[in-house]
Amino acid sequence: MALTLMAVCLNVSGSEKKTNLSVLYVGGFSNYETVGGTSMDATTIGKARQERVASWTAYLNERFTTVKVIDGQAYRYTMSNDYDVTIFDGYPKPLKPKQYVKDSQGRIQRIIYDEYFPANFDRPVLCIADASEQVGRYVGTKNDWYCLCLTGWALNVNTQHAIFKGPYPVKLTMTEQPMPDGAQDYAKMFGQQLPATINMWKVNTRDYENTRGFKVGMVARPWGYTDSPETEIISGGKSAKSIDAVAVSRHANFMHWGFAGAPMDMTDEAKAVFANAVCYISKYAGQHPLARKLSEGIATKETAKEMSYILTHKAYEENIELNRQLGRQLQRFSDSLKTVLANGGTITGQDSMYLNYQPAPEPPFDEYMKKRAGELYGRFGTDEKAYAAYYRDNAPYLYSAFDGERDGIKYESYQLYLDEDAKALGIAVYDKRLLEKAIGLWESGKDTERARRILYRRTLLRYDHAQAFRQWYDKFRTKLFFTESGGWVWLVNSMDPRTPGNDYSVLRYNEAPAAPEKKPEITATLSPQQPVAVSAIANDLGNGTKDIVVRMKMHTGFHIYGVVSKQDPYIVTSVEVIPPAGYTVEGALQRPSSFRQLGTSGTIIYEGDVLFHQHLKGTGSGRATVKVRYQACDEHACLLPQDVEIPVEL
Repeated sequence: MALTLMAVCLNVSGSEKKTNLSVLYVGGFSNYETVGGTSMDATTIGKARQERVASWTAYLNERFTTVKVIDGQAYRYTMSNDYDVTIFDGYPKPLKPKQYVKDSQGRIQRIIYDEYFPANFDRPVLCIADASEQVGRYVGTKNDWYCLCLTGWALNVNTQHAIFKGPYPVKLTMTEQPMPDGAQDYAKMFGQQLPATINMWKVNTRDYENTRGFKVGMVARPWGYTDSPETEIISGGKSAKSIDAVAVSRHANFMHWGFAGAPMDMTDEAKAVFANAVCYISKYAGQHPLARKLSEGIATKETAKEMSYILTHKAYEENIELNRQLGRQLQRFSDSLKTVLANGGTITGQDSMYLNYQPAPEPPFDEYMKKRAGELYGRFGTDEKAYAAYYRDNAPYLYSAFDGERDGIKYESYQLYLDEDAKALGIAVYDKRLLEKAIGLWESGKDTERARRILYRRTLLRYDHAQAFRQWYDKFRTKLFFTESGGWVWLVNSMDPRTPGNDYSVLRYNEAPAAPEKKPEITATLSPQQPVAVSAIANDLGNGTKDIVVRMKMHTGFHIYGVVSKQDPYIVTSVEVIPPAGYTVEGALQRPSSFRQLGTSGTIIYEGDVLFHQHLKGTGSGRATVKVRYQACDEHACLLPQDVEIPVEL
């Protein structure tokens, strides 16, 4: 389909002809918005919204053969199946609204963002300004909210990109402009010296700099954006952030157009480029993000350089001076408001918050360092040389993860952590040899717990034996790529949804913590003659899903088998759940996460008290049947295999 669409686009010769594409425009944004203390009445906002929709409608109908215009609240993701490209210029109605994960004291621990698409949604999408953040956050696009501060100017433009080549002809006019102040400030963190001027391209005639209250554009974070093969950065833009902040980009089937202006406020050159962008993204039907940036706060290797600068007295002094400058600006604004009131004037409700402005007290150096250094402050205090040495010496072994708890570690946004396992082996976390070394350790029976930690931390696989990891690694070795922004893991460069190793659902990041599950009771008395007891229960997970929990408890010194090597004669434990009418088995059996390798052959055993899980999907009541087969052994001998059948009421 992609090749056909591209061929159609190339048949256009000049802007007077329409491109044979169908476009769904999802509106909702206004040309104006109330941010930064700007006050505007609802009538003005509503009128500007109507003008914006009218502008987009006329523009799209001039260039494409089929155009459908709807409000965001009317959109459902299945509508995109009927169009070549969906343009989001507003927020649609979510499939699932935002959820807040709180601790026992009611404090927010994590936010599960609004869900608009299923994980493998593969229709071409083009998002305007902050629509990229809103619709893409749940599925993990890299078009995240770095800053709502993009003006109408583009810079660092990849002029050789396809969207500047056609099908609509483009002649870019570049003009030399002063380097943005924000870019200069951020360059200092990385020891860079930027020139005083830079070539820019005018995209929008109006923006928030020249029109008070105008809608603001959005730039995405550049760090880690291109660390996966389904991404590309096309242009940066003039903003309050770093010189490489992303204004136009693509993550698989999601394209980010950060500039906020509607066609009525675009230059003629930008109008042609935008139409080309619609044609371009149409080629990516059938794709979906591989590396998913589920948390915008995940750190990258660049964070180590940034922290090495931030944790210095020089950075502290610059921070103090910056806050003083801001304080002086706010004080002048506060004084001007008081003058307005003294002269009988009125001020807006939003402006009134600045009337009694008082500058915040300046923190001492140790307080500044403590706030920014996190756990490292307890080790290094205010010793800036120690921080620099830490980040330098440990650079190959530092990593980040999505905020939340995983593998017993509480991860926080924008933090780097030391992988002690990788450091012990002397192999960088982003070096493929680390996977091979861990698999080899597990296969040899040496340091198996370290091996498992490494493989679980650096992949999205949860195999319970080394052979499966070896088969996966050997099969996909040449297709593996490492992504920092996607979780510091190795993924497979394949759009086939069946490819093992690309399934982020194993992290359960977009799931609220489940209510404490009910464990099946074990009432039998265990003995060397009857060393294993089995029971089962059904937990209701909601949405028509039942979790069949099978519990196996073993007498001290006995074990059962999770995996049996070809070299060993034992019976592997099998658990089969037969659903009643109205239900089907969903997904694979979830085996216990606690296990031990027996000897060096690769055989895996379970000991103590373990749980198996099998999900069923359906409705109504009924009785499922659980069939379990196992063999119990101790260090001296094995008992005969046993078959157990348990009815479970749903």
